[in-house]
Amino acid sequence: MSKYLGRSHLYKRICEGIGMLILIVLPHYNFAQNVEQDSLSIEQDEISEIQYELDSLLSFNYHIEAQHLSDSIIVLAKEKYLNTDERIILLHKKIAEKFADKGYSNIASQYLQKGLALLRAQPNPNYGFIGDMYMYLAHIFRHHQLSTIAINYYEQAAEAYEEAEGMNHFYNLINAYMTLGNYNFEIQNFGTSTSYYTKASDIIAEMDTEYREDMFVILNRIATAHTATGSYRLALNNLDRSKTIAKKIFGKNALELQRVNEQIANVYFKKADYDSANIYALESLDILFSNVGTKDQRQSYMRQNSDVFFNKRRYNYAHTWYKKLFDDLLLTNKELNDVNDIISWYTRIGEKFERMSQDSIAYVMYEECLEVNQKSFGEENLKAAQLMHKISRVLAKMNEFDKAEDFTNKAYDMEWDMGSSKDSAQIVIQQIDLAGLLLQKGDTLQSIQLYHRVLDSEKESESRWKAMAYNNLSMIHYAHHQYDSSFHYASQLLEYYNTNYGRDYVKTLGCYLLLGNIVYGMGKEKQAVEGYYSKPIRLAPNLFLKKNEVALHANINLSKYYLQENKEDLSRRYDSQAREIQVYISSGNQFP
Repeated sequence: MSKYLGRSHLYKRICEGIGMLILIVLPHYNFAQNVEQDSLSIEQDEISEIQYELDSLLSFNYHIEAQHLSDSIIVLAKEKYLNTDERIILLHKKIAEKFADKGYSNIASQYLQKGLALLRAQPNPNYGFIGDMYMYLAHIFRHHQLSTIAINYYEQAAEAYEEAEGMNHFYNLINAYMTLGNYNFEIQNFGTSTSYYTKASDIIAEMDTEYREDMFVILNRIATAHTATGSYRLALNNLDRSKTIAKKIFGKNALELQRVNEQIANVYFKKADYDSANIYALESLDILFSNVGTKDQRQSYMRQNSDVFFNKRRYNYAHTWYKKLFDDLLLTNKELNDVNDIISWYTRIGEKFERMSQDSIAYVMYEECLEVNQKSFGEENLKAAQLMHKISRVLAKMNEFDKAEDFTNKAYDMEWDMGSSKDSAQIVIQQIDLAGLLLQKGDTLQSIQLYHRVLDSEKESESRWKAMAYNNLSMIHYAHHQYDSSFHYASQLLEYYNTNYGRDYVKTLGCYLLLGNIVYGMGKEKQAVEGYYSKPIRLAPNLFLKKNEVALHANINLSKYYLQENKEDLSRRYDSQAREIQVYISSGNQFP
């Protein structure tokens, strides 16, 4: 042993220096009343030498030799002082610290456990000191990522502090409760975490120091745990207390208060109380606007709430939040390329509303885009024309046909003004669009005239505009029971698809459904079934499941025909398909 001590006379005087060693290296423990300081003395270099020898052994990983030295020091200390002397216990702790610092957590634990045994053996155990020892044990194992063992020691520390008298240990007890609460919170054991957080908050209240940052954190954590378990009322109660504390200690424009409002809004989202959620989300946003350097956070928050409201089908709130984000993006990104990208993004959002049949909102959003576009890039530009076409489309779906026609004409005039001459394809497209609008308005005669102009313009070409004109003319005449005219245009449509795409093309086969409907309307039921319906029945039966008027009438006709032929199974099949399509149409869905 003496070769590790360096000087033999130092080893002999270790016992004499134990008390002073403890006092010097552990100044944060105040047990001076139990230590006879006047009777202890040792030279400073010898104190340093004792520490140096132990540090040196551990530095070279001589942990066994270091244990022998430590045990010898403790033996000699016990010869001079009583086992109940807290200096002996502090010596165990100091030695444990040395081993813990070098990564020997298990050895450190052994010395701390021995010290704890001495503490617990006292007639009147110092539970505050016992709690401190367990806390240090917990810190050791937590540092070495042995969380399960660490949590066990935190629990024992909390139990010891609970037994201690007075309030001096309260801060450490709060720390233990918070650590246990956080651990259980992270593993989503919310009931246990809430219990520990509540204990911590009760002690803080008992200390009459509620307006503290850690109390603010505790209440937020408790609220999060309550929210996760569906206890929304309790969560909101705790968040209300947290908000009061945040206002007092951080200020009314603090980001801490913003986070509380955000958390309250999230609770209301979970409760499906969207009106309240919107109120607190707006309060949260106001604070973000008042703080410098929160642009990214603010815009991310607006995007988040926009998407949440949209997904919850609260479309008016969603539009409000998207508009706030649109305005903020324009304010913080003034380069023309950025403005163009922002308009494109907001237009896509408008299309998203339009797909959900929120045409009035989509209309407003397209107009907002058009206003910014023309302000930034001038009254006439191609993107403005594209936006006008979108506006016309949603106006038509809103039955605002006159306004829709105005926007369509403006859009085409703008496109032509920006080109050298009116392109024939552009003229045809305009005529198709206007014919559709007139048809929706009920102006059938003008619509028919425009479709004939399209056919005249496209007579030398095989364009899809010709097909669209044939199809719509056939449908117009069919709706007015003008079956001969309807049959003529449907036959022309069949010839177009057959010539350009082949006999097996799905739209070619679809023409047979249309022709079957027309022939059936003429009173030629058997000819309709055998000459026209039979082909798609054999080659494309899925056409009878399409959610459109042609399929609806085909199913109705076939159901009637097979009922007359006493083929009830077939009749019921087509009747069932017709009913399904009718339900879809009656629900207000647009045809595909």
